Amino acid sequence: MIYYDKQIDGIRVVVWHVTEDYEELLSMLPDADSVQNEAEQQFSSEFRRVEWTAVRVLLYTVLDRQVHINYNDQGAPLLPDYEGLHISISHTKGFVAIALSESDVVGVDVEQIERLDTTNQFDDKEKMPRVEKVRSRFMGNDEYAETIVGMLLHWSAKETVFKVLGREGVDFHDDLKVQPFDETQYEGDLQLDDLKEDDTYTIYYKVFDDFVLTYTKRKQDE
Repeated sequence: MIYYDKQIDGIRVVVWHVTEDYEELLSMLPDADSVQNEAEQQFSSEFRRVEWTAVRVLLYTVLDRQVHINYNDQGAPLLPDYEGLHISISHTKGFVAIALSESDVVGVDVEQIERLDTTNQFDDKEKMPRVEKVRSRFMGNDEYAETIVGMLLHWSAKETVFKVLGREGVDFHDDLKVQPFDETQYEGDLQLDDLKEDDTYTIYYKVFDDFVLTYTKRKQDE
């Protein structure tokens, strides 16, 4: 079912809470056979089939039309049936998300929140959330986050911008920098600098109970 639906700055972002099983998702599509055949050719995992099919159901629900998704050489999704409509896709445990824009390249990312300890203090490194373990790989020395959610928003914002850049070899640590923002605000926007191109992106975000959501856009001719 649709969990979140918002339009802002020419972007429509929609999140689907995947409570349905595989068969139920297929029953929600007018041409279930084609989706089932493709899903079962690509994935042996039932979990991946559910996730993949949920994206198609979400698109059908939003567009009121079943559409095919292609992918370019960088793995970015394309909608060949909708010329000029840009799409980005993301998924995390129990949720899938899309961002759509008729004018701009878009990026969206959802990341599960691991709520092991809100103080973010761990004696046993094995019990640390993954984002805490790898923060030195994606956060520079001049970037700061006090909470797990803050760190996750740094990662998610950079993942979102990576999707709209369309270039290879992006280093999250050295090339992308999140400007300071208020981690206590669970909905709003933050600024991210692309140091390689001297560009700044506005990243819209929202923190939910189970995941963080970030999305942004880039002018098509940039």
